[in-house]
Amino acid sequence: MTQERSSKEKSIYVKVSDETREIIDKHKEQGKLTISQIIADAIKLYDQYKSMAPEVRATISNYKDEYGGIAMNFIAKAIKVFVENQEPGMDKLWIRAREEMQMMLIGKTTFLQLIAAAAAPEERLDKPQKKNVGFDIILWYTGKPIKSLALEEIMDAVKIIWVMANYFTNIEIIKENGDQYHMIFKHNLQKKRYSEYWGEYFIELLTSDELSFKCVVEPQYFAESISLLIKQGYKKK
Repeated sequence: MTQERSSKEKSIYVKVSDETREIIDKHKEQGKLTISQIIADAIKLYDQYKSMAPEVRATISNYKDEYGGIAMNFIAKAIKVFVENQEPGMDKLWIRAREEMQMMLIGKTTFLQLIAAAAAPEERLDKPQKKNVGFDIILWYTGKPIKSLALEEIMDAVKIIWVMANYFTNIEIIKENGDQYHMIFKHNLQKKRYSEYWGEYFIELLTSDELSFKCVVEPQYFAESISLLIKQGYKKK
């Protein structure tokens, strides 16, 4: 038993290239490791690599020229993708639901207003339109007092938030001249009534006394889009 242990504990001497010596010296200095520790770790990694299924090693070999060496960058990237595809966070789950199920993000107040509107005659959309909750989400997004926001800041916030919530697939803002803008809202619901609801909603928002400026808004409604021509007037005192 003693002879067997002694035999296994014998030192292994190998001659290495200058390149290998530089790598060993680097890790000795950085990791405060001994040569025996470095060799032991290297042998374990080699064994793990050689223990991979042949098809896995073949895939790594195919990418070694692109990623270098035994494709460690390729392995690192694969691990990152694997981790990202584990249990998704709430943000990733929302993105999937938005893209795959076309779900919309809706606030509690808006939800309650829409229920009330659904119970009313079809022409009664004015209540949820006039009880505008857009300022709450704009205040949350910008972190600025509503009175201090310029028209362009309001429009930019609407563009980001209402596309993020999936109410619209795209919102364009076109500056026609110094004080006139054209906003185009696009959706895929094929419902002119949907366009009319949101168009009147944004007219209420853009002409509200909560803003520091006056606007005149000319709307046009179509089955899959809204066109708002917005002309800014004087600033309120």
